[in-house]
Order: sequence, then C-alpha cells, then structure tokens
Amino acid sequence: MAKKKPTVVKDERFLATVAYDGTDYIGWQIQTSHGSIQSELEGRLSRILKKPITIHGSGRTDSGVHSVGQTFHFDAFWPHPPKLLVHAINSCDQKGLLVTQLRRVPSAFHARYSAIGKRYRYEVCHGYPPPWEARYCLGTGKKIMDIAAMRKAAKLLVGKHNFIAFGANHGQCMEKENPVKDLRRLDVRIKGPRITIITEGSGFLYKMVRRLVGGLLRVGDHKMPPERLAAYREEHIITAEVPTAPARGLFMDKVTYDPATLRRTKRKAP
Repeated sequence: MAKKKPTVVKDERFLATVAYDGTDYIGWQIQTSHGSIQSELEGRLSRILKKPITIHGSGRTDSGVHSVGQTFHFDAFWPHPPKLLVHAINSCDQKGLLVTQLRRVPSAFHARYSAIGKRYRYEVCHGYPPPWEARYCLGTGKKIMDIAAMRKAAKLLVGKHNFIAFGANHGQCMEKENPVKDLRRLDVRIKGPRITIITEGSGFLYKMVRRLVGGLLRVGDHKMPPERLAAYREEHIITAEVPTAPARGLFMDKVTYDPATLRRTKRKAP
C-alpha cells in the first residue's frame, strides 16, 4: 500500500491595516530597546501562529506619531477567514494598537514597494487643546494662525520638486533616497478652533511632513512670508528656519495601492 504524501503547508501573504496611538511607543521600527509598533505586532502574530513572524511596513513612523491607516504585510499559514485572525490579534491587551483590516494578497505584493501614494494629516488647535486631546493635537497657545497665508504657501509648495530642504538627516543621511517627490496635495482646513493640514504625495522624505507643517505654521504666525517658504525648497539646503513640528499632531492617514497589485489570481483546480 502506497504511503500518503505529507501535506505541504504553504504560507500566504497578508496585508494588514493598523491604527495606533504612538505616544507610548518608540516608533514603528524595532530598535535595541523594546516598545516599537513592529515588535508589538510581531509578538502578537508569533504567539497566535506559533512561529516567528516578521512584518514589513509601508514606512516608518517616529516616536509619538499616530496612525489610522498604516499598513504592513507578512507571510503565514492561516486557513481560516482573515477576520478571525484580526479578532485574535485584537483580543489581547490592545496597548493603544488595533488591527482594523486584513486581507490575502499576491505573493509579489510588498507593503512598501507596491505603494503608489501616502496621505498624512496634522492636527493643530488654536489656543490650548482640551486635556483629552493634548496627545493628538498641537496647541498654538493664544496665537491665531493666518489661514489665508498658510493656504497661499501650501499652493506654492504643491507639485513635483526636489524637497531635500524639507527633509532631515537620518542615519547615513539621505543620499540614498531620491529627494524628488510629487506632492499632490497640501490642504489647510479650519473648523472652529481646529486646523487640519492634509498632505498627500508619491512619498515623503524623513520628517518631511512635519517640516512642511512647521514651515506653514511659521507662515501662519507671520514669521515668514509664503514666498520665502517656497524659496527654501529651491535652495536645497536644510535649515532651522524651517522647523520640525512636534510628532504628537501627526497621523499616518492612508496608504494607496494600485488595485491590480492587490488582486489574487484564482488557483486552477487540479
């Protein structure tokens, strides 16, 4: 009697979306110390799937930065509906972190390299934010921002340009990354005391969003004319005149993918 061939367990690739309060984390990436978003997620998945799991994020966020739309992928064998894995991930102590979506994707998909766009938002509050919002919003003290000037500056910055002046040195500098980015959207919205700055583009340099916001806030505080902020971009020099806004007001809002890269081909029946 012929022996049955052992069943081959094959991993599949999964794409997840995660929301988190970044206040008490050291950022996305695993470092020598504990407390990163990546280490927390890998720990949960490894315990559930009973094997070491490595995740790959769509990008990195710094300590204090929040998310409603950060994405990551990982490979694992999970023969059940994805929603059951989401429930398992979220059923433990959440620690300010929640997986909101999970889906199977093609094996060639990559959370970072398949992305075609990213959207961030930054929350600012005229005056002082309520205590329960202080972790998620930058207060201006008693200052009232000039929204019209900020919108004028934002309009001058939009487009495909070299944004190295709005980046920041990180590790071995930014020499390996192309500083030319397509900034497709930079909106300044106001509702009551709340200012929301929305930025969307093909990609962003290290701390680029926070420095764009820092520059706009200087314009809104009449410490810099809109044209001068745009001129810094053309000078291609990183300067303290364009400050980096604090992390607590920044949210990773959405990562965009071409639907074709998410579509799995159906397996043919044997």
